[in-house]
Amino acid sequence: MSSNNQPKVLYLPDLTWPEVKAALPDIKVAIIPVGSSEQHGPHGKFQTDYAAAREFSIRLGKALYPNALVTTPVAIGISEHHIHFPGTLSLRASTLIDVLMDIAASLEKHGIKKFFFVNGHGGNEPALTIATNRIKHEMGCNAAWGTLPWDLIGDLSKGFVKSPMTGHSCEREISIMLYLWPDGVKKDALTPGKIRKQALETLGRKLGVREASFFDEVTENGALGDATKASVEWGKKAVEAGLERILPYMKEFMER
Repeated sequence: MSSNNQPKVLYLPDLTWPEVKAALPDIKVAIIPVGSSEQHGPHGKFQTDYAAAREFSIRLGKALYPNALVTTPVAIGISEHHIHFPGTLSLRASTLIDVLMDIAASLEKHGIKKFFFVNGHGGNEPALTIATNRIKHEMGCNAAWGTLPWDLIGDLSKGFVKSPMTGHSCEREISIMLYLWPDGVKKDALTPGKIRKQALETLGRKLGVREASFFDEVTENGALGDATKASVEWGKKAVEAGLERILPYMKEFMER
């Protein structure tokens, strides 16, 4: 729990069960951070994705207090494409779907009927679509997800990102991490992505297809973009814009 001079948030890892019981009558939605434990190049720590999801979720929970419960993060996601980089952990898609379903089922037993997954890793997106649909169709509960704040800041990215291939441990992601959780970035190791020539040539064709690949086939050092251009100021702008843009939807979602 936050101290008295800080905005309040219902963050499950910091609560006791009597505190949850007392809060339940006011809780209208569970916010569930989902990330990964995977490599993020020479400068991003393995918890980058779930730390970003956790920190964004906590800020969202503060804005929606006392009507939102922020749960324990799901720290491992679908990262098989990163597995050639030592230390990466990955779940099968079916395992992640089961985990998300089981979390929702647990919360439903406590009387919570609405679930919003804050995703921090692109590889999780197909599983989140399946899980939210199953929660709706099989449990009769409302469920939604977003990769946040990234899904909501495309307009801001256009003026900031100049690299031809971004989206992983790049200037955009590292800027957001510098603001949300600066301890997740090794600032003395910031390095541009070493993108392979073949990957750039394939990108240039713009065929509209998605070919399965391992990440080391795309980048030698595990990074895309140019993290040396990351900016905490831009990260703050992106996070605050994402929060401002998602709040109207969240308030409407809670009242359904």
